[in-house]
Amino acid sequence: MGLNVVAGSWLEGTNPLVSTAVGALAFWVLGAVVGLCLPRPKWLAAGSPFATSTFYSPAGLLVRRLSLCFQGFYIVREIWNHFTSPGTFHALMLALQGLFCGSGWHYVPPQRAHKLRKLRHKKSTDGQHKSSASDAISWYVGEDDMEFFKERLEQPKGAGPWEHMMAKDFGTFTYEAWRRTLADGKTEYKSVTVAEDSTAEEFMDFYLDDHTRTKWDTMISEHESLEVGDARQRCQVVRWVRTFPFSFLSKREYIIGRRMWRGPDGCLFGITKSIDHPRAPPARGIVRMDVFWSMWRSRTIPCPHGSGRPACETVLIHHEQFKIPENLARFAVRHGMSGFVKKMGPAVCEFVAERRKRISPFEDDPEAFGASGVPNPPTRSLSLASSESLSDSASDVSSETSTAPSTPSGMQQRRQRRRHDSSDERQRRGPLGRMQQVNAALIAAGVAFALGRSTSRGRLL
Repeated sequence: MGLNVVAGSWLEGTNPLVSTAVGALAFWVLGAVVGLCLPRPKWLAAGSPFATSTFYSPAGLLVRRLSLCFQGFYIVREIWNHFTSPGTFHALMLALQGLFCGSGWHYVPPQRAHKLRKLRHKKSTDGQHKSSASDAISWYVGEDDMEFFKERLEQPKGAGPWEHMMAKDFGTFTYEAWRRTLADGKTEYKSVTVAEDSTAEEFMDFYLDDHTRTKWDTMISEHESLEVGDARQRCQVVRWVRTFPFSFLSKREYIIGRRMWRGPDGCLFGITKSIDHPRAPPARGIVRMDVFWSMWRSRTIPCPHGSGRPACETVLIHHEQFKIPENLARFAVRHGMSGFVKKMGPAVCEFVAERRKRISPFEDDPEAFGASGVPNPPTRSLSLASSESLSDSASDVSSETSTAPSTPSGMQQRRQRRRHDSSDERQRRGPLGRMQQVNAALIAAGVAFALGRSTSRGRLL
């Protein structure tokens, strides 16, 4: 490794690819010289027992070619690492997997994926430095999410037509579901639920009650409340862990920000989506659901059977990316849907009956899940620590952050300083570390040249 250190120090500050090539050249020459200088061993001379053995021919053909292929692999790998971003190969494999599985070609460049994650994080951390009780706009779910939901009710650009999935009628409870393919090949779902003898206020409380949800959505194995905002708008951040009854789908973790709106015509809107939160750092051994939204509109309508009692119609739009082939994701959703729908109807009746013991059907329940919580935003130190840890893996997003909320200047300085330090560290140590791997391959090539010389005189290759 002495030549390696000398070459690395002499080329300090130059292009890493050039320094790698110069350092490799010394070992290439050394291997070639050793191969030319070594005499032919007597035990490999013509007529010896070893001359016709399986050890003889690989020395001049197989071992030499394998060594050159091994060396070429490292050279190609170095070129790939220098001219592509980390995660490019993984993204290409996922795109090919989706193409072969029938969900279409969907390649998301790593830079763009990092930018989207950074933008979502910047939106969430901006709300952590303000009081959500006094300024509703600072909450994780805002007016832009409401507009997004209204757009989803129409036909977004590039989305396919709705395909009917199922229709269930349980007498006083009906459920109908559709799905459509989005422009990126993923799937979005829509359902229309009509629950008799219930109101929009009651059904909204039913959907937002995580304790009750575990009775009809049995795939939720864990849930907890991370943060509470404006109780009047049911601003909450919750954490779910779902355990699926499929061997190909492991546990999934959801960090969900949610909020409720009341429309001018009395209908209620519920918006939930995945966010980043400092009280829920990524955990090893469990897959975090980075892309998730579930949004619905509930309104009170007359009973479709003319009973004179109110009924609630709920239109829901749902999308989540399980990070598995889309065909398997569709299979999981379809079979999971039929299971919890059967339990939802009885659970609604039980919940409504219990709620009416405390409050009338059209009034807000002060004891509803999350309706009486005290705002508990994360402390500034916790938010800063989480922001710094997450920013280490994010790329620079200066071209897109103009539309995102601004962050404190101190945080920006820390991020820039840490990014510059990590860049300097990579330039200082990266070439030397990578050259060690290349040199190992080149030493193997030198041994191959030596064996090749022992079987073929006067030829370097």
